[in-house]
Formats: sequence, C-alpha cells, structure tokens
Amino acid sequence: MAFKLWERISQADNVFQALRPLTYISLLGLAPFRLNLNPRKEVQTSTYSFIAGIVHYLFFVMCFGISLVEGDSIIGYFFQTNITRLGDGTLRLTGILAMSTIFGFAMFKRQRLVSIIQNNIVVDEIFVRLGMKLDYRRILLSSFLISLGMLLFNVIYLCVSYGLLVSATISPSFETFTTFALPHINISLMVFKFLCTTDLARSRFSMLNEILQDILDAHIEQYSVLELSPMHSVVNQRRYSHRLRNLISTPMKRYSVTSIIRLNPEYAIKQVSNIHNLLCDICQTIEEYFTYPLLGIIAISFLFILFDDFYILEAVLNPKRLDVFEADEFFAFFLIQMIWYIVIIVLIVEASSRTILHSSYTAATVHKILNITDDPELRDRLFRLSLQLSHRKVLFTAAGLFRLDRTLIFTITGAATCYLIILIQFRSTHHMEEPGFNITQKLICHQLSDN
Repeated sequence: MAFKLWERISQADNVFQALRPLTYISLLGLAPFRLNLNPRKEVQTSTYSFIAGIVHYLFFVMCFGISLVEGDSIIGYFFQTNITRLGDGTLRLTGILAMSTIFGFAMFKRQRLVSIIQNNIVVDEIFVRLGMKLDYRRILLSSFLISLGMLLFNVIYLCVSYGLLVSATISPSFETFTTFALPHINISLMVFKFLCTTDLARSRFSMLNEILQDILDAHIEQYSVLELSPMHSVVNQRRYSHRLRNLISTPMKRYSVTSIIRLNPEYAIKQVSNIHNLLCDICQTIEEYFTYPLLGIIAISFLFILFDDFYILEAVLNPKRLDVFEADEFFAFFLIQMIWYIVIIVLIVEASSRTILHSSYTAATVHKILNITDDPELRDRLFRLSLQLSHRKVLFTAAGLFRLDRTLIFTITGAATCYLIILIQFRSTHHMEEPGFNITQKLICHQLSDN
C-alpha cells in the first residue's frame, strides 16, 4: 500500500506534475499561480493565492507593529546598549523592507513566474521534436527533497530557538516571536522558488549540452573510422589521434538520444539555437523576478551575520552583561541564527553558480565541433550559434549591484570582518566615555592603542 502510494506521488510525466512542490506554497501566497491539468495544460494566476498573500503580509505587519509599539525584540530580552539598539533598529527596518519586497514581487510580478514555466514548456516541446525527453521524475524528487530539507531545517531552527529562549528564562510574546519567525519562513520559501526555477533551467542546459556532445561524438567516430583506413599515413594517424584525444570532453550524464540528431545535425543545431535563446530568456526572467527579493534577503542576511558576530563578541568582552541569563543559551541562540543566514546565502550562490556553469559548457562543445567538421552548412550554423553564445550569456545579479556567484561569499566575508572591526572600535570609544570610566583607564587604553 505504501509502495503504491509512493509510486503515485513520485510519478511525473510532464512539467506540471514535476512542479507540484512549488504549487504547495501557493497556500501562503508566495506562488500566486495554479497549474491547469486539463488537456490544454496551462499555467494560470490564482486569485485565491493572491488574497492569501495579502492576508499573510498584513498579519506580519500587524505583529511587527505590535512588537514595535511594545518595544519588544529578541535582542532586547538579553541586554541593551547603544549598539544593540542601533542593530535592532537596523534589522527591523531591513526586515520590513525585505518582507515588503518579497510579497510585492510575489503578488504583483507573478506573471513573470508564469512566463518562466510557460517558456520551459515550449523548450520541452522542442526537445520532444528532437527525440529527447526530460527526466521529470528526477526534477520532482529533487524538488520534494529540497522542500523537505527546507521544512525540517526551519522547524528545527525555530523550535531550538524558542527552546533556548525558554531555557534562558525568557518568554517572548506571541507577536514578538511571530515577527521573528515569519521572515525566516518567507525567506526560505522565496529561496525555495529560486532553487526550483534555476533547477528547471539547469536541467535543460544539461540536455542542450547532451545534444551537442552527441554531435561531437558522431564526428569523432567518423574521424576515427577515417583514421583506421590504410590510405592514411602513420604520421597522420598519430596527429589525428592526439587531436581526437584532446577533443574528448569531460564525461557527462547521458540522456537517451535518438538518431535524428546524428542524421540531421544541421537541423539539430538550428533547434539548439532556439532552445538556447529560450533558456537565456528564462534566466533573464528569473533574474528580473528574483533580483530585488534576493537583494533584500542577502542584505538582511549580511546584517544578521554581522550583528550576531558582534553580539557574541560583546558578551565575550563584557561578560557582566550575561548575569541575568544563561550564557550558553545566549551563545547558542545567536550562533545558530548566524548559521541559518549563512546557509541561505550558500543556497542562493550555489543555485545560480551551478546554472551558470552548465550554461558555459555549451560554448566549449560548439567550438570543439567547429574544429573537426568540414561541412559548410553545419559550420555556418555553428558560427551563428557561437555568435549567439558570445552575446547571450547567463548571469544572475542582485539588482545589478553584485553577481550571485561564489565570489559573493568572499565579498561578504571581507565586508563583515571590516564592519565588525568598526563596531568593536565604536564599542571601545563608547565605553571610554561612560561615567564609570576613570582617567587611569583612559590612559591605559590610549597607551594600548599607541602600541
């Protein structure tokens, strides 16, 4: 019984069934579309999800306003300094801006998300004409795995965070903890959408590379047969064998490819150009849809990482502030919060980097085919495709301010270190100006700074 249920759940024969996990979050208003499984198989916007998104956002604003009026915050339960109040105010401001951006783009830019799915359907139809079919079951299982991982990650994080607060004899109000928890949930859902859409593009880039790889293999086999002919000299055999060994690319995951591609490579290259153009349109739409939400997510993640580091250092440098609660709970709470935001940034960066990496394989394979083919029509098609590849490159940015690739991790690390040093210096200056800080202590600090 359980096996049959699993088979039915994991069954996916088209893109609509493969996107089932993405449609589940429409209940929260962050995916305002529905998949019409009638014979026309359309993607339509959902009025119910649109209303659910508005209710969800208003509920967050209400809890945020109540906690703001009451002056409650998570860091305020621990200790209060000028810097912690500055950090708390900054995080509140960026939090409400990030949530407004997430819900605004999810609801009012929902047509872009629908366009992403519709263009993927067109791409799949072209693949079918070439005798290829995407592994929809793998995409479905991958989406289920990502959604399950995100769900468990957030449930464990929020439960542990609340347990640490209770263990430290802190009982946050419902509004305050809701204001703390909802941004984490909404950020996770937006990142989950980004992971799903980039996975759709990445899987199709892999199939595109498979077509080109099959054409390359066909030409390599043709030249191998020619080189075995006794009409060629030993010198030419060595030269061509060395050339062919250099042309063999890194082994890739192979799909089922019919003989259409090998029998008519000119037609296949023409369709490859159309597919690549559509995939670039998809990636551009993904960037337009996610650019400002991801900017808000990365900004608030950076600030949380920065201030969490500072709060931990503040408690280490001034342990007297920890006398009203358990220090272990304090360190654990802010440490896991910092880890949560680090994981979010890594997920965003890896999703975009892997998509860019798979798209970059196409140009290398095209030029390998150009190096060994003598067919003028095929070479003309390949030159056109090469020109298209040079002008249409896949790139993901956050509102054009910085690229979403692995260099972002290094940039955030350097910026966080720099600002953390500034906050520590500001803290030292602030403590020197406190009334209990006598002249002798000031002279000692001045001598230490000179040294």
